[in-house]
Amino acid sequence: MTLLREDAYVVGEFKKGDPRAFEKIFEQFYSAICYFILEFVKDPEISRDIVSEVFMKLWDRKEDFDNMSSIKSFLYVSSKNAALNLIRRSKVIDEHRKHAAIEMNREELDDVVHNRIFDAEVLRYVNTAIETLPSQCKRILNLTLQGFNTDDIALRLNLSAQTVRNTRARATMLLKKKLSGDVLVVSTLTAAILNLIFY
Repeated sequence: MTLLREDAYVVGEFKKGDPRAFEKIFEQFYSAICYFILEFVKDPEISRDIVSEVFMKLWDRKEDFDNMSSIKSFLYVSSKNAALNLIRRSKVIDEHRKHAAIEMNREELDDVVHNRIFDAEVLRYVNTAIETLPSQCKRILNLTLQGFNTDDIALRLNLSAQTVRNTRARATMLLKKKLSGDVLVVSTLTAAILNLIFY
């Protein structure tokens, strides 16, 4: 089955309320949307909360979507709006960051959004390659890309922090080999992982 036909099938089943189709959409977009939202809220936990709420809204409106492109647009636009609304009304986010986000003019905001969507879409493309990794590598890399730090991952998976670091390094190396023909993808992936590891 071609990718377009598979997407059409998944969307059709999603519209009918099939939870397995929803899970496929979730797996395809969740990490990328979390990464996208980190640009605005700078907090992985808040990012995951926002994205989870957006996916709940997606499920509630499942009958409204006819193709994967409309689902993708909904996820990016809804998560961006939710993040900016949170920034505007949050007492937790420091005033400097709040003013920086709110005072950004429309063109600057569009540039930030487009650049971040581009990076997130590259990461979504990489997720296909991640699915081919050994299971432990896959789990650790997915958690890293969702914004969990080394200690969080170690705690969740009952591993030592050093094991997490070693496995993540191996996973990154394996991915680079799989994607070696695409320099842009490899460089974007590496930058994203390094940003999240040292956040």
